[in-house]
Amino acid sequence: MKPDEAHLLQALCEVRDPAEMRRVLSDLLTRSEAAALHKRWAILCLLRDGVPQREIARRIGGSLCNVTRGARLMRNPACASAALMDRLDRPQKKKGAAREL
Repeated sequence: MKPDEAHLLQALCEVRDPAEMRRVLSDLLTRSEAAALHKRWAILCLLRDGVPQREIARRIGGSLCNVTRGARLMRNPACASAALMDRLDRPQKKKGAAREL
């Protein structure tokens, strides 16, 4: 990994607030790039929820090829996006919850 790529990734990992991330991404991406990123994430989420591929393409106004690409990605056991979705879906443990037991 190149140092400038590592620096960018580290910077993005530091963002903890969705509103701040939105501002950072709007600085870095054009409107069409941001829209494409949002559409790709939506495709993956709908696939994960079991929505049929043709229905996803119809809902998002995208091509079936993009949805199929996403489906192939989600079937890969090493899919980082699926792992991230799993992590986001886990119930958040409250700080000090172990002490309450």
